[in-house]
Order: sequence, then structure tokens, then C-alpha cells
Amino acid sequence: MSATPKLSSYLFLLVVAWMAVMTWRIYPQFKDAVRVDGRLTTVSDYIDETCGERVGPAAETCLAEAHETAQRLLRREQGKSVLLIEAPLFAYLIVYVPMLLRRRRQQNPALESNA
Repeated sequence: MSATPKLSSYLFLLVVAWMAVMTWRIYPQFKDAVRVDGRLTTVSDYIDETCGERVGPAAETCLAEAHETAQRLLRREQGKSVLLIEAPLFAYLIVYVPMLLRRRRQQNPALESNA
């Protein structure tokens, strides 16, 4: 019995804990937080900040452009957040699955001869 199964179960628990903590930390700002110049702000604050003093037709154009930009920034920020939460799971699978397959081939040599 090697230490690999025990180590992999500890790593899996660490990955699950990471995902839980990061989800708890990031989820409250997930719906409407965008990063502008390195700081987090809400979509509505971003639009107000961008077009706050404009009036008339210029304001309508600015609001439409700011809304599109805010949605693009929001999707980018959400993608980064999801990747930050799930990256350890992907890394674990990339490392552990080949080890598991190699161990199964070593335990069942008949699998290699059929392949």
C-alpha cells in the first residue's frame, strides 16, 4: 500500500476546502462586480461614474456604451472568478487521473495486452 492514495485524498480535501472558501468569499460580489483600474466596483456605479454628468443625446449614447462595456467587464470578471475557484480541481484531475490509470495498468497487466 503506497502513500499515493492517502496523499490524493488529502489533496482532494484541500481542493474541496479551497473551492468552498473561495466560493463563500467571491459569491457575494459575483453578480455585479467589475474590476476597473484595479479596483472592484458595481455595474451601476461604473455606469454612473462613466456617464454621470452627461445630458441629452450624449447621455443616451454614453449609457448604452457604458452598459455594453460593463457587461463585457462583468463576464470577464465572472470568468476569472470561476477559474480561480475551480483551477485547483482541474490541476488535481490533471495530476491524479494519469497516476490512477498507471496504477490500474500495473495492477491488471491483462488490460495492456487487450489494448
